[in-house]
Amino acid sequence: MQNYKNLKVDLSNCDKEPIHIIGRIQPHGFMLILDRSTLEVVQVSENIGDFLDTTPANLLGKTLAHIISDAEYATLVNQVYIENPLNPQAVTLQQRSFFGFIHFSENKLVLECEPLAVSATENRLENALSFSQFQTELNALPSFMEQTFALVNYVQRLLDYDRVMLYVFDQDWHGEVIAERVKPGVHSYLHHHFPATDIPAQARELLLKKCVRQIPDVHATAVDIVPYFDPATNAPTNIIQSELRNPSEIHLEYLRNMDVGATLSVSVIVQGKLWGIIACQHQTARFINFWKRQTCLVTAITFANTVLANQEKTDQQVIAKYKAAEVRLIEQTKAAGDFRQGLFNETINLLHLTEGHGAAMYLNGSLTTIGKTPEPSELMEILEWLSEREINQVTSTRELSRYLPDAVNYRSVASGVLAIEISKYNKEFILFFKPEIYETRIWAGNPEKPVIAGNTYIHPRESFSHWEDIVRGKSLPWSLSDITIAQILQKDIIALLMQKQAMLLKELNEELNASAEELQLKNRKLEDFAQIIAHNLRSPMSNIRGLYDLYKAEPSPETGVEVMDRMSKMIDNMSATIDDLNLVLRSAVKQELAKEAVPIAELIQKEKQNLQATIQTTNAQIHTDLKVPVLHVPKVYLQSILHNLLSNALKYSAENRQPEIMVRSWVAEDQVYLTVSDNGLGIDLDKVQSKMFGLYNTFHRNKDSKGIGLYLTKTQADLIGGKIGVESTVNKGTTFTISFPASVAIT
Repeated sequence: MQNYKNLKVDLSNCDKEPIHIIGRIQPHGFMLILDRSTLEVVQVSENIGDFLDTTPANLLGKTLAHIISDAEYATLVNQVYIENPLNPQAVTLQQRSFFGFIHFSENKLVLECEPLAVSATENRLENALSFSQFQTELNALPSFMEQTFALVNYVQRLLDYDRVMLYVFDQDWHGEVIAERVKPGVHSYLHHHFPATDIPAQARELLLKKCVRQIPDVHATAVDIVPYFDPATNAPTNIIQSELRNPSEIHLEYLRNMDVGATLSVSVIVQGKLWGIIACQHQTARFINFWKRQTCLVTAITFANTVLANQEKTDQQVIAKYKAAEVRLIEQTKAAGDFRQGLFNETINLLHLTEGHGAAMYLNGSLTTIGKTPEPSELMEILEWLSEREINQVTSTRELSRYLPDAVNYRSVASGVLAIEISKYNKEFILFFKPEIYETRIWAGNPEKPVIAGNTYIHPRESFSHWEDIVRGKSLPWSLSDITIAQILQKDIIALLMQKQAMLLKELNEELNASAEELQLKNRKLEDFAQIIAHNLRSPMSNIRGLYDLYKAEPSPETGVEVMDRMSKMIDNMSATIDDLNLVLRSAVKQELAKEAVPIAELIQKEKQNLQATIQTTNAQIHTDLKVPVLHVPKVYLQSILHNLLSNALKYSAENRQPEIMVRSWVAEDQVYLTVSDNGLGIDLDKVQSKMFGLYNTFHRNKDSKGIGLYLTKTQADLIGGKIGVESTVNKGTTFTISFPASVAIT
């Protein structure tokens, strides 16, 4: 039979091969699948008779007590039922010693056994001393490449295999042999590449979970598990954690085509990710005992720590250089008061921040470039593409033409792009570019040339000889240091933009103060304007401070992505608010106040984002019933009114119930009504009626109460031509109602 009852696997579907339900094992051991509660044999490998005096038919439906002594069975029961059983364990069956590997699969217990050789156990001390010497040698070597060759040399000495390779994955999961030790006369694959399809995704996932995998004899006849289907479930058993599980038939054919007789692979895992494999191959059959396999695993773990140490050492050196340049850039920009001058025209410029060969910035409708970049029209296409995508605020690719097909026309300067978002809605980004590299890649055989048999069955390639390919359309990868410094730059650029906006407001205010006569005419509006700035921007600034504290407490890449995404939304809202306030200032200077069509729902959504931290903390619900969806009024005043009423409703919510807030609008008797109702603490109107809308009056103890919000609300309602009233019951809630002339309604 094949590995599966009802599935034929070839290269057309091997990426979906269900390797967890393979129905055969390798013959150098045997497998018993037991009912977890009764320990009765549910399934068994057909070769059981090669190791014990019994047959599959004699065991199925019975416990092992049927064929072993009472003492052996009692010991075995204790071994399989112990919490977190050790793997492997010394198992004695019919007075014969085995390595016993135990794992659970749903409601079943899988017991696999390999013969335990006494001579192998006696060599453990020798292996331990040899490993200790390897560690000492590894730590003493000055370069990473020397360490890689020390690794393959040590493993080759330990196992005496014909070929030992260190096989490393790239970003696309293609593999490259970066170090190798071969015996004389054995073909070398050093610096050869292998396509990602040679190790499909589900196989890579398994290499993360099961780090050591042995095939002692590629040509061995596999042993069936009988019955293939569990009689109780009518389904094959999941044996993905098995030591003996038969390899994929495609993989075995692949190895035979390489003239390989035995293999041992050990995963190199760095920070939870599959970095590479120690791939060991022998031209004839060769079994490696557990102790040596375990030594190989410890060796891989030790080497993984070396990989990490080398990465961190390099990253720290590079990032320190980039950070120094970034600090200088920001200082230059502050001194110049202009982003283009500070980032492009000084001794230190954007090209000092990454390994990019060119950089561009689109800000305030103007494009600036330095170094080798695409043409302006091509840059605008890239910006359009970025603004339409759901991407991280810092994103990168080394193959732009994969996503933007027209980019193939300028791949010589921009195959790689690193993009920093300033404002996606305004298509404002800082871009770094890397050119295409002409990379000659040496493959072990043509990776695109499988063999098709007469029955259309697609086989792995038969030749693994030297085959060259020219890689086009890709740049060198963007490093972790590039990404990190880009994230830092984005944070500082946005901070500078906010400071510049604040300076513009200050300058506008100074212009108003210079005109005493106009100041007297507009004094009330300017006071109101100042209160709006202080009051309406406090909540998003508080949220930004909270996000900053969150990042300081846990400065991980995941936290950074979440913080920057949420901060971007609040910054966009603040930027829009500041733009609106700028319009009010200009209107005040001209002694006029512009009105516009203002969608109420959009303002409410914006306030939900600005008050996000409080809403999440209190689990508040904000509902709307907007019979009049749009009002023709000065936008900044209506926005301030809604901000004050919604923030008060949240601020003065009752601790013993979930805050419920309702915003309604309707027309009645030639009036437009806008109400904000809550179920909060309420106000004793008999005590505070005359002080309700006075400046600096507060009615509840709250550290954030300033006594400004209701004063601003009444002032702004009056300026729009409206009137405000209030109804409230202590401990039940409050409703504020603003009435406007019917002419402001847009239905």
